[in-house]
Amino acid sequence: MTTPARVRHVLVIAPQCPELGPLDELEEVSGALHKLLTDQWRGGCAEGFEATPSLLYGAAVDQARIEAAIRGAAERAGQDGAVLVLVLIGHGITPGRNSTLYLMAGNSRPDEIATAVNVGELLTQVLETPGLPGVFAVVDTCHAGGAVPDLRALDGGVRQGAARLSLLMSVGAAQTAYRLAFSRGLVQVLTGGVGDGGEFLRADAVLDAVRLKAPGQDARRVEYDGARQGERPWLSRNASHRLRGGSVLGPVATEELELAVAPLGCSELLMEPMTGPDSLETLRRLLRERSSDNAIALAWALRVIKGVMDGLCTIDLLASWPGREPLGSERLQRALWWAAGRSATRLPDTSGSTLRRDAVEFLRLRAPRGDGTRTTSLAAFVAALAVEDGFDENRPELRAWARTVGAEVELVDEFAKLANKDVRTRVRLVIILRVAAGDLWPSVLEAWLLDRGKAYADRDFECRPDPAAVEQRLTDVLKWATPKAKEIGARLRRVEIAAPAALLLRWRPEEADVREPLGAEHDVVLRWSERLCPPDHLWRINVRAREKLEAMDACNPGGAPVDWLGEQDTGELEKLRKRLGNGVYPRALALNHRPPQFERVMEALLEYAPIVLWPGVDDCVPGRFQDSLDKYWHLLPAEFCEAYRCSWGQNAQEGLEGREHLAQWRTVWHDTEWLDFCDWFGQFTTKRENSA
Repeated sequence: MTTPARVRHVLVIAPQCPELGPLDELEEVSGALHKLLTDQWRGGCAEGFEATPSLLYGAAVDQARIEAAIRGAAERAGQDGAVLVLVLIGHGITPGRNSTLYLMAGNSRPDEIATAVNVGELLTQVLETPGLPGVFAVVDTCHAGGAVPDLRALDGGVRQGAARLSLLMSVGAAQTAYRLAFSRGLVQVLTGGVGDGGEFLRADAVLDAVRLKAPGQDARRVEYDGARQGERPWLSRNASHRLRGGSVLGPVATEELELAVAPLGCSELLMEPMTGPDSLETLRRLLRERSSDNAIALAWALRVIKGVMDGLCTIDLLASWPGREPLGSERLQRALWWAAGRSATRLPDTSGSTLRRDAVEFLRLRAPRGDGTRTTSLAAFVAALAVEDGFDENRPELRAWARTVGAEVELVDEFAKLANKDVRTRVRLVIILRVAAGDLWPSVLEAWLLDRGKAYADRDFECRPDPAAVEQRLTDVLKWATPKAKEIGARLRRVEIAAPAALLLRWRPEEADVREPLGAEHDVVLRWSERLCPPDHLWRINVRAREKLEAMDACNPGGAPVDWLGEQDTGELEKLRKRLGNGVYPRALALNHRPPQFERVMEALLEYAPIVLWPGVDDCVPGRFQDSLDKYWHLLPAEFCEAYRCSWGQNAQEGLEGREHLAQWRTVWHDTEWLDFCDWFGQFTTKRENSA
């Protein structure tokens, strides 16, 4: 594959002009174009720089901001030697008999032309930018044909015309555009591609294709080529010419194909790269022609080819995802974890477009199916992404995808599972152990039942400050909370215990006897009660915890994001505090030992880390635990509860697979759900105290 420009910049501007009335769906259309142009494979454009966004829309985008943004984008592109892709969408006027196009900004007035943006003049200035190799401009306004720059002035300018311009305009200078038809057609063309349009879509191919998508508008094209080196600017890679000359498959699909074809003695058929569905269809035909003698091996190979084709279809769906929110690495990883289930198999830990491909190939070709079909995991993946965007299974794009890969029933089932998951996990019981100064055990259990993070019911339970009394009152708390949860159609599964550090180190609440161990039917998560209403000297701990959680999600380390502390790290408490305060340990913290001053060390760690792990017994093996952490990190903290249940002899049929090492360790876990509750609880407590 050839790449005409290694670096590309983009700027999409779509102002609303109140004086001329709002343009329906302007924000949605401009956002869709921007998404396509910044897609790593399609548009390949950089997405914004520092404080300057690459997408500006709405009535707040005034004339000065538009002009400054265009000049700034041209200057940055010139510095990088990058082609600038510039898209202007909105209201346009040509005053009087003048054929010059003026783009109407948020503060523009039709009767005061100085408040509007002279597009042609600005483009002329942009093309004079030093170092700028070329501009691909798209203008979709009424009278867009008036956007042509002064080409004669360019020839006599500072650069003597040494630049390239490809300019697409929705209509002529004397014509009116309607309903953003040109931009909508452009989105369709860039999404679906152009047959025989080549690998890169340039102005002529794009214009011809958009004219078919938006009939009735007399779209125009102007090109200027004054540069001696480089190639003509292109708008997007062609989705119908997908990476021709190089394989689109990742390592999983490649390996599965090689394993499937080898028993048939046809490995030479894989010498040519798989460039898309057509290549796979050809491979399928050749295998059928040459391998009729080995029916079993042929059937297996054909199933693998079908799986690879399902993967390519799914990748195409994700590449043109209809949701408003982009499918970034974090969203893809979250959906992958859900779709893979409680799998001990190492999940892909790549990012960006590579993660999109690797996740799809893993789920279709490698993920354990359990009781599902070959497309169940893929359907779960797509459904998880769709639910985040508020889609249901009747979304046309999802139905079309499901028909193609044969997952219509599976998709419906997975939506139902997600709905059921919400019902089962939306209710959380928070039990706060209020401990008086000098005591270890509480005299009050403060219970809060949360529905989707919001307080539904609360009650205080007094008790004697000793372990037997506390565990007895836990039974009373559950007897109160369980029917409360049923009132809102949910089953209570999550119990969160908030206690001081000293009690967290000594007590295992999941083993509390409430007719049976509390953890037998409930996922028990430990929280540090000091985060609920932090004292003045700890006022930033929850803010700092959020920052660390975000950094841990973003770092993508290829394993559990944990910093390990040995005896030399915890030996001197003041030095440890200093290192913690200086940010030496940016991730979750795990101890490989139980230090002598455990309570004081734990309090110091909890002040700085949202997640702390430590050995629950003296003979833990940190190395094996670390392997288990890497394997199950995406399932924690709930998987700790499953590990404890396995260690009690429950669910033994599922096998341990490293959970025996998890079961020997303890954790205090503060996720964003808990930090949200802490923020709310602090505000609630303050209001209650002020009104008392």
